[in-house]
Amino acid sequence: MAIQHFSNQVTSERQVFMGFPKNKPNGISIVSVGFEKCLPDFLVERDSYPEVGKCNSDIIFTTVEFIISGEGKLQLVNSNYKLHSGCLFSYKVDKYHKISCSPEKPMVKYFIVLAHAPHFEIESEIIRSHSNFQTLRQHDEIIELFELILGNANLSSEHGVSICNLLAQTIILKISDLTKLSTGKQVRAWDTYNRIHQHLRKNYFRIKTIEELGTELNIDPAYLSRVFKRFHNETPYRFLIRLKMGHAASLLLSSRRLIKDIAFELGFENPFHFSRTFKSVYRVSPENFI
Repeated sequence: MAIQHFSNQVTSERQVFMGFPKNKPNGISIVSVGFEKCLPDFLVERDSYPEVGKCNSDIIFTTVEFIISGEGKLQLVNSNYKLHSGCLFSYKVDKYHKISCSPEKPMVKYFIVLAHAPHFEIESEIIRSHSNFQTLRQHDEIIELFELILGNANLSSEHGVSICNLLAQTIILKISDLTKLSTGKQVRAWDTYNRIHQHLRKNYFRIKTIEELGTELNIDPAYLSRVFKRFHNETPYRFLIRLKMGHAASLLLSSRRLIKDIAFELGFENPFHFSRTFKSVYRVSPENFI
């Protein structure tokens, strides 16, 4: 059953078959998940999964596929689409779909097959619709979530399956959030936020103020703060401090360096200011933290 479930027209695949649920799931249950590099002659055409017919009729099966590179074509029910990086589509397993690959630019993609109750309450067109197609502008977090699922699916831990199922629900909700960023203003604001977020993550150890951050990105500090808080639910300065203190905590636990040296490395002029800031995040002083 597991062998029939996967395409053999792929290479460098990482595919995990987690099984069909025996009873109607309360939430989302992963049937299978995978990462695939398609062969140039990749072609899938079907309107059903034979294995699904043996399952409880009260269970709905939804497949989600996400293209991260390459090109191809998709016929989904009666609609045709061109596939490229960022394309994401979903379909119930009893809906006709035909997926083909460009021989010159074979696709690389993730997929996940989900089982859920017919009336599972979640704000998502992926779950509610018979088929859905969209293009995501920002998809780094979607890739990270797929990788987290694949990593946990291969672990024989006590809570591995539950973790994977919760991560699958997180993917669905994250896709819904990204889909809402479709208007011109929303897209520009999101792009600005993402630029700020990435710059902070790469340079937090040396940036001291939001004014300095704004100068480096050529963004007015007041506008920078508004945009960041809109998408991150905290100020950029608070996020900067959390990044710095997270790095400091790691150094305190993994090295024997003096507190004053760590404070200086993270841009604090004196260890007293550093200690106060550290305590505002972790509720204990650096000394007590150690």
